[in-house]
Amino acid sequence: MHRALAALGAAPATAVNTGVLLLCQVLGIAGVVSIQFVGSVVGERLAMDMRLATLPVAVLVLSSALGTWPASQLMRRFGRRPCFIAAALLSAGCLALAARAVERSDLALFCAAVVGVGLQGAFVQQVRFAILEGQPSSSAPRLLTLIQLASAAGIVPGISLFGLLEGRTSSPMPCVLRILAALQALAALSLVAYRPQEALVAGASAAPDARARALYWPMVALGAGAFLVMSLIMVPTPLQMCGVERRSVQEASWVIQVHLLSMYLPALSVGALLRWASIAALQGLGLMFLLVGFLLSWVPGFEGHLVGLALVGVGWCYVFVTATTLVARSRSGSERFRAQGVNDLCVFAASGAASLTSGALLSALGWSGLLHLGLLLVVGLMALAWNVHRA
Repeated sequence: MHRALAALGAAPATAVNTGVLLLCQVLGIAGVVSIQFVGSVVGERLAMDMRLATLPVAVLVLSSALGTWPASQLMRRFGRRPCFIAAALLSAGCLALAARAVERSDLALFCAAVVGVGLQGAFVQQVRFAILEGQPSSSAPRLLTLIQLASAAGIVPGISLFGLLEGRTSSPMPCVLRILAALQALAALSLVAYRPQEALVAGASAAPDARARALYWPMVALGAGAFLVMSLIMVPTPLQMCGVERRSVQEASWVIQVHLLSMYLPALSVGALLRWASIAALQGLGLMFLLVGFLLSWVPGFEGHLVGLALVGVGWCYVFVTATTLVARSRSGSERFRAQGVNDLCVFAASGAASLTSGALLSALGWSGLLHLGLLLVVGLMALAWNVHRA
């Protein structure tokens, strides 16, 4: 009886926590995707060298990768709330510094500011685990859908503001970056209402799923691989469109927005699909979308970029969400922090490698050669998934 009353009393706090964390997901994603979108454009303008154009995006992803393990351990030591607040404030200050760097045409200062935004991205990745922990496994599909929707909502201010302010102000990029800095401060303020429930989480954590535990490393590899192939084409797309094809920033922003929405909105269908199909089948479907997306990206013009990158986003969604679901089920108790930290470290390391090399690969191989490389990697992921799930 006492345990039931405690759970009943914790229900409103859990709802408040979920709402606050979803808001932080929206605003945190907005800051990160703004650098993902505009980083290569700023890099090309400030460095005047296409090989260095994706350096800011690579710094963003690598700093997120390096921050994943410390983020999980800091949360284990100090708790979720103070770490989330500190990360949001760090991002706010660094986005304001990035705006100043653009005004001064200082690439080194811009990259230094991006490090802070990337570190905050490592903490944003922990939001999904914070929402899922202590919840029954039957709620996982619904909660993952909400998390993906929050991520999709963060894309709108993170990218569309650049297109909206283009031509309407003499310095649109610094203006947008300062607006996003203010939104990060708002996220930190909202976290005052967050109430950690470590005791409830410890008591409610279910035993890890035996099959998910056995599949932990293959799922880490598939999630990281999905990020690798997606970043390989997403990061240089604004550079290809604006720097090589001489298209407008607004056209590139439409392509990236559609791509990012395609990464998150298909999560709405995951729960329904898993009622009649297995996780293995859904991962296979995602890999097929990745394959077709790379093939359609060969179509010249705006339409090829738009449709191809959209299908790559859908494929990434199905592969990454299913892999994350199994990773979350694979460990419980204090083990979950280490498992989540290792998973995110691998994911960001793969994405960082793609971001760091994509500009040089585009310069050396051209757009067609980059797509050939992506196709080979997708085929490798298909072989891995087949070998893992055939049993």
